[in-house]
Amino acid sequence: MSFDLDAALAAVDEHFDEFVTELQELCRFRSRRHEPDQMVATADFLKGSLERWGGEGHVVPWEQSHPYVHGEIAGGAPRLLHFCHYDVEVEPTGDDAEWIVPPYSAEIVDGRLYARGVADDKGAIMSRIHAAAAWRLSGQEPPVTSRYILEGKQWLHSPGLGSFVEAHHEQLEADVALWENSWLDSEGRLLLKLSEKGVLYLRLSVRTISRELTSQNTALLHSATARLVSALSTLVDANGDCTVPGFTDGIAELSPREQELLDALPFPADFLLERAGVSSFRHGEDARAAATAIRTVPTLTISSLNGGDDSQDVTLGIPATATAKIEVRLIAGQDPDVVLAAIQKHLVDGGFGDVEVDVMATSRPNRTDPDHPFVDLVARTAREVYGTEPVIEPFTQWIGNQGVMPGLPDLPIVGVGVSRADAGIDGPNEHIRLEDYRNGIKHVVAVMAELAREAAE
Repeated sequence: MSFDLDAALAAVDEHFDEFVTELQELCRFRSRRHEPDQMVATADFLKGSLERWGGEGHVVPWEQSHPYVHGEIAGGAPRLLHFCHYDVEVEPTGDDAEWIVPPYSAEIVDGRLYARGVADDKGAIMSRIHAAAAWRLSGQEPPVTSRYILEGKQWLHSPGLGSFVEAHHEQLEADVALWENSWLDSEGRLLLKLSEKGVLYLRLSVRTISRELTSQNTALLHSATARLVSALSTLVDANGDCTVPGFTDGIAELSPREQELLDALPFPADFLLERAGVSSFRHGEDARAAATAIRTVPTLTISSLNGGDDSQDVTLGIPATATAKIEVRLIAGQDPDVVLAAIQKHLVDGGFGDVEVDVMATSRPNRTDPDHPFVDLVARTAREVYGTEPVIEPFTQWIGNQGVMPGLPDLPIVGVGVSRADAGIDGPNEHIRLEDYRNGIKHVVAVMAELAREAAE
């Protein structure tokens, strides 16, 4: 298949104002999970965008989620999957008065487009659609077939994603994938984000007596709060490290290549210490060690603890029930089912079999080999488009949903994006720079061309 990359790149420039206008239209939808009508309207808009640029789109209502949008813009044989999300925020949203423009007005100020969700993740969505559109606008069939899965509940750990992918496996099969989760750093270098963490989110609860009674009976009866605190104290030591046997089973040692990439990553250690109001990290890590630890150490966080009367008054009672929430961040090699079983066994073996454990959310960690040819391809094309050396991040700091894609095993996944580290994601004045959006589209166009070229060799 022959194609003219320069013509497609020129089409990005020629039609850029049109692309930006469509992005603004998308950003004016209040796609908050608490506004279901707006979520449906956003999904319908995205379906229409895929169709507008010569593709097909489908809006699919799904259990445990707002509607999924999936579709494709057909082209050459290589299949490139794009995952993005159209829900826009973590709650609470903050004070709209802190914005320089209304958060859903999608106004452009000094070359920047301000809108809630534009950096995470509506800009990324439209950059992938507009990249395929650029080929058609230049009079060519796209050199690859672009497939899209766009979801509306990413902020809640994508509870319906696994079942949706399993049910739509044939429509989502791909050779490689671009994920939604990245940006340019302060030096204008694109971060290529690989391997996301998984999560196991649990609620622990215990009841020691049938009803709350006066604390004069403490000499005779168990307090639920004391019981749960005792159980929790067996899960982590005084330094915050998980003490559950089998917790780290399956984790492989870092390869020399992975360690080399981690060592090259900048880390704002002083900034984090200042924000936390502390003078050192838990194990005294320097910036280099901290950059590795935050990405490669599995953690167990006791997120909340509730029980008894928490009013400001003096109360005299024995709490009958207590609950706690626990967040386990998993890294590549860990299995959430295995970790769950290890925690349950540990509690039983420690004499806390009465503590109930309920799973609130779960996703599997994912790993993409930094030496995979697709990673090199995305890096090469980024170098050509941005004129800077991209930074490969072999493991991300955050929980993701790549690992809840059971129908797409061994899919190489690279995260790219169109925002910057200072884009104000999830806060006031979230924005992207228009030139970053232009380059983001061109980068995906170049990725498509290189995929087709390599497939033809």
